[in-house]
Amino acid sequence: MSLKYQLRAVWIDALNRLRYGARAPRYAERVWIQPSACHRYIEAADLARHLGSRVRQMSGKVIRQWPSELEQPFENHPKLTYCWNHWRDGQDWQEAGAIEFMLSRIAVSPTGVTDHCRTPADVQARFDNLDGIREDVLQRGRFPSRQELDPDNYREVGGILMHLGPEGEPIFSGAGCHRFAIAMLMDQPFPAQLGCVHTSALKYLPQLRQVP
Repeated sequence: MSLKYQLRAVWIDALNRLRYGARAPRYAERVWIQPSACHRYIEAADLARHLGSRVRQMSGKVIRQWPSELEQPFENHPKLTYCWNHWRDGQDWQEAGAIEFMLSRIAVSPTGVTDHCRTPADVQARFDNLDGIREDVLQRGRFPSRQELDPDNYREVGGILMHLGPEGEPIFSGAGCHRFAIAMLMDQPFPAQLGCVHTSALKYLPQLRQVP
């Protein structure tokens, strides 16, 4: 698995370095994002159709024309909404709308599986696990990087994926929703996997690479 990411990184890193110099964006590199700077997201499927590539394969891709028309406010995102209903407002997962949302997704899935869940019991176990992840983060007092959780993880692959829009504005990708909701509620810089980068955001990369 790591070899696949390393090979992808060799190609993307070299091409970006040739075009944008030594400080060019790198595939799956770790950046640190301030939650208070995050206000919008782009649905992964929308951006994939726009760019013709899967969302995580866009990591490190530089974009000259930013698709602002695809941006949406967080209140439009059902997963973020039910996470904040649960962790911020104290509703249980059922009241928050999470259980119903997951069961509805499973019902229309061609395979009958969504996020590795097939039954109501699977769904409940998934949300219990998410509560455990949040508790771990709170005990640490900060959000861990992917390599802290797994030393063999390649760079920040699998982390919360954040695009950098015009002038470096962080735009949530939709990948890593539950962890992003936790990070936002902590209100301190969190590690993220770099997504797409608008050309005007390139100058902000050096400071975003610095560990807070």
